[in-house]
Amino acid sequence: MRSYVITSILIILGLLAIAGKGSLPEKHWLIPYLAEISSALLVGGLLSLLFKLIQDKETESNLRRLLRIHDSVDELGLKQILPESQAYNFTSIIDESNSLSIVMNDGLRWVGNNTVALRNRFSRNTLTEFFTVDPDSRFVESLALKTSIDIEDLQKKIRETWKRIEDCYNESSKQGTLKIYKLKTYPTKSVFLTEHILVETPYQTASGRANIPVYEYCKVARSDSPYAFSVHDIEEIRKESKLAKYIIKGIEQSI
Repeated sequence: MRSYVITSILIILGLLAIAGKGSLPEKHWLIPYLAEISSALLVGGLLSLLFKLIQDKETESNLRRLLRIHDSVDELGLKQILPESQAYNFTSIIDESNSLSIVMNDGLRWVGNNTVALRNRFSRNTLTEFFTVDPDSRFVESLALKTSIDIEDLQKKIRETWKRIEDCYNESSKQGTLKIYKLKTYPTKSVFLTEHILVETPYQTASGRANIPVYEYCKVARSDSPYAFSVHDIEEIRKESKLAKYIIKGIEQSI
């Protein structure tokens, strides 16, 4: 606003100089000076005005773009993105949710890092579902090759994950419901889904291991949001997967 005021003053002064020049006698000594001053003021004012209009247009365009990004983030429920999944604290979603569905390759490290929270969770009336790769599936060979591990060692890791989960349950007050599933296919990302929050960590395409980002979404009204997509995906996974373990309040169910 201040720039427009200054620009307007320059243009007005230039016009006044022209008017003043026209009111003077033909050979008055001020005429050459007024002509130069009026030209300088008008050119300077008009150029400043043109520059300000272009600058404001770019600012408005950037602002609209940022607002569109902000709106899409809000509408789709994105809460945060972290560059490394190790930086995300899973304790809150383990402790605070009533329903928790987890999809992972083998999940051994994750379970090891969250044993205390899992024991606390199993001591409440909660539902916890784990979906891991089936150690007897054909995908194990590809996953072992990708992560540079022997097939037998990967199979042992998956079964060790199951054992640690069950150990956590047995060390708890056994008030919750625990289900462990063997996936029909294979996961393309890690998924942690509660009744309110979705946390995802993508898997890299290349072989080997790397630091991977983590995305957190909240439940929103849109039916095409990432949260809604994952809810539907988990429902379909549940239908096609095989139960490896099913425990309700300390009592193992027949499968």
